[in-house]
This record gives sequence, C-alpha cells and structure tokens, in this order.
Amino acid sequence: MVESIQTSTNKDFAVSLVTPWIKGNMYVSPDGFLKIKMQNTILFGMIPAGMTKDSSPLGNVSNVSSNKEFKIGRIFLGLLIAIGGLMILSSSPIVGIILALIGVGIFGSGIITVFSYERNGIEKQVYLPFFEANHVAEFEEQVLTEIAKFYDDRNVRKHSQENAQTIVDGLRDK
Repeated sequence: MVESIQTSTNKDFAVSLVTPWIKGNMYVSPDGFLKIKMQNTILFGMIPAGMTKDSSPLGNVSNVSSNKEFKIGRIFLGLLIAIGGLMILSSSPIVGIILALIGVGIFGSGIITVFSYERNGIEKQVYLPFFEANHVAEFEEQVLTEIAKFYDDRNVRKHSQENAQTIVDGLRDK
C-alpha cells in the first residue's frame, strides 16, 4: 500500500461506506482538546441517526491507536444478499440489482477502521469505513504529536535545566 508523504489538514471523516458524503470531524483544538463530532448510523451504517460529541483534554487522553476490524457476520450477510441478488437478476433485473448493491454495501460495512483512545482509563472508539484508514493513521500521528508537545510544555525538570543552562552560559559569556 502506498501512503502519501504529506499529511492531510482535512479534519472531516466519512462515517459510512454507503453514505460517504455524510461527514463527522475529529481534530485537536489549539486550546489542547481532542474534539470528536461524528454521526451515528443504523442498519449496517446505511442510515444516519443522531450524533456523538466528545471533547477530551489532551492531559486525560492516552493509549491512542487505530486498527482494522472485520465483522464476519456483516461480511457473510452481505455476501449472501449480493449472491441472492445476482441469482434473481434474470427473473427480476431491478430487484436483483438493488439486492446486489445492498449486499455489496453490507459486505463493505463489515470492514471497519477503528480510531480508539482512552480518557481517564475509559476506552473510546470511533468506527469509520475502511477507505478512511490512511486518514485515520495520519490523525493518530497528529494526536500523538500533540500529546507529546502537551507534556513537553509542562515538563518542569526539562525547563528548569534549560533555564539553568541559559544562566550558566550567560555568566560564562561575561
């Protein structure tokens, strides 16, 4: 798989394979919060229903990861419906095409990319379609970088050493 060199600044993510125009967004705000606003879906991700919002301070976020999941039940059901649609294609072409498309949609909804993180020890997961995998991996790296910067900015020992070294260097120059 070829991955792009540039990271995306786009914070919008498709929430479903069947309705890729319906977007949610995930981003790290300038004030240090991981913000997630995603559409919920029902019927194998085919119909949008409601919305999930979450705002977590970076200091409380840990164990950020992304992975792929395969829902065997969805894949098998989608395969059965698609094959059934193809089988009745000769007797009822319109119904056959519709069933085949629904089957392919259900089959595709069985391959999921998951973005997960822990907030105060409670795991949170965001399920996205498989074609968002690279985008989710980029976002995971962005979140990890922002968390590292967050803790680096609050590292008193490191800042004390840097300040002491600056003072010593200033005294040596005189």
